[in-house]
Amino acid sequence: MAKHERARNSSDLRRRGPRREPFPRALIVCEGSKTEVNYFEEIRQESRLSSVDVKVIHSPLGTGPQQVVEGAEAEFNKTKAFEKIYAVFDRDQHLTYANAIAMANARNGKFKNDERKAVSFEPVVSVPCFELWLLLHFVNQMAPIHRHDALAQVQQHLLGYAKGNEGMFAATIEYLEVATQRAVALKAQNGRLPGTESYTDVHELVEELRKLALRR
Repeated sequence: MAKHERARNSSDLRRRGPRREPFPRALIVCEGSKTEVNYFEEIRQESRLSSVDVKVIHSPLGTGPQQVVEGAEAEFNKTKAFEKIYAVFDRDQHLTYANAIAMANARNGKFKNDERKAVSFEPVVSVPCFELWLLLHFVNQMAPIHRHDALAQVQQHLLGYAKGNEGMFAATIEYLEVATQRAVALKAQNGRLPGTESYTDVHELVEELRKLALRR
């Protein structure tokens, strides 16, 4: 693959000596058309990761969790040029939430990419919504919370916050470490299912993207 320089002949490798293995290319497909896309796109840019190697898009098939998973699969099949697929969606009141998690898990390791390597397929969920992750930067929210309350509390800490705002990663990065610690503790206490307790995987995807930046 010329654009990634992932294939070199043996004589070229001998001349150049050992080199670092290319890092996994990631496809991130989000439920939200702006909020999550803007957030992860900002991390990609801040980390100076190529948009070829890390692609962040809104689900092309709709905003329901099942549609996000199906949209991620459809987008992957266009090029198969990824090692990791992330389907990012919220619990909210979606009826397909549990089914979407099962669908993503069933696809994990089942696809082969353009290099004939198995591809990971991971759901990245938030209960009740993405704003829980933002709220954890300011509040240790361990109890269940309604999505409207999560949004209202975020707006108390991030004045002028509204869904679709840009610059949210920059606005919260100062508290990223504590938010991650809280998310880890929350995940140890609760699970993705049944989807009634506060929960998020977002910290793991954020950490993965920032690790990729160190491997550039």
